[in-house]
Amino acid sequence: MIAATAWGVALADDPVGEPLRIDPIPVLGEDAAVVLESPGAEFCTTDASALFGPGDPESVPVELPIAAFTTLDAPPRASFAGPVEREYVTFDVLFLDRDNAAANQPLAVEGPFGPGPGGVVFTTRSLMPTTAPGVRLFVGRHGCETTGWELGYWGCYGFFGDAAASRPGTQGGPGGLSVPGGLGDTVPGWDQASTLRAAWSSTLNVVECNLLGTDFTADCDPCSPWPQRRCRSETETDLIGGLFWAGLEEQAALHVAYGTDAPTAYRVATSSNLFGGQLGLRRRRTWDRFSLEGWLKAGLGGAWLSQGASPITSPLAVGSEYRPGREASDTGMGFLSSMNLSMGYRFSDAWGLRLGYNLAWLSGVALAANQFDFDATTTAGTGVRGAGGMFLHGANVGLEGRW
Repeated sequence: MIAATAWGVALADDPVGEPLRIDPIPVLGEDAAVVLESPGAEFCTTDASALFGPGDPESVPVELPIAAFTTLDAPPRASFAGPVEREYVTFDVLFLDRDNAAANQPLAVEGPFGPGPGGVVFTTRSLMPTTAPGVRLFVGRHGCETTGWELGYWGCYGFFGDAAASRPGTQGGPGGLSVPGGLGDTVPGWDQASTLRAAWSSTLNVVECNLLGTDFTADCDPCSPWPQRRCRSETETDLIGGLFWAGLEEQAALHVAYGTDAPTAYRVATSSNLFGGQLGLRRRRTWDRFSLEGWLKAGLGGAWLSQGASPITSPLAVGSEYRPGREASDTGMGFLSSMNLSMGYRFSDAWGLRLGYNLAWLSGVALAANQFDFDATTTAGTGVRGAGGMFLHGANVGLEGRW
């Protein structure tokens, strides 16, 4: 194959397999020139004499006034593949919204002095956390033997949600709200509350350690009508297998205020730790300075869950403890999956900007608000409810470096 390039004549014995070698074109005369790109013009031929004349093509003057790309006796597409070592680092700032798969348990009901005794005022699903910031950092290397490794961390901090209701009594009298269940009937003042407020906060941390199986190819289609296909493009496909740890720490509290007395609270805290393996697929396509990357990962592992609750007291009976503090732990199975689609723009040889969108699902965890137990029995609050889950979605913006 012979092709006109910006540096000379490109020669190759195998038209599709091996990289091209470049031989210079001897140009004679002041007016002779090689023009590779001309707006609105393109020229492809298989006739060598049309370009070089009847003589030796490496020893005659060449003029290509309207040639975008010229090939002789070869298909227009060229493909290149070869193992190369590549190192990379990506850093993203995350802005994730959260939807909880929480039990729809009442947290506040209308009391006997309320407008509709027994009616539900708000539930655990009313404590929808707001959008929270986070970070994601991954470093990795693709080796020469198509294998590589990757270490990563991502997490979100400051998820917070709350709900409140107020039914004040007249002249400091009993209010119109009640804590549900037998606990509200047992603790003095909890069935005549003037204000009930619930709050929920949590933090998520995830660490990954992965092995990569990489397929790397690069190609170009010089005679394509699409400009982006005429430049060299690269495709990188990673098969991902590794280990992960996910840690979810949460706190929830129900604050009860009776008249002008100081409020008391029912507080719970949970810790969920998931350890397991994951599989995934990542694909990256690069055109000159632009890139598009997406991945999907899914992991399954064991879960170690624990919860603790504070003692329950009342300001109307100082010194009385209606339920001691509780602690419990349990084990189970958990699931973690994540998806990302990001666009990139390289502003230097190594560094680029990233902008994308994320989806993630975490299940088999102990959500704090699910641990509220309003029974008045001696065994109430002694277990762990670990069937909770949460769905995360939101944007990421950051930097990436590749060498």
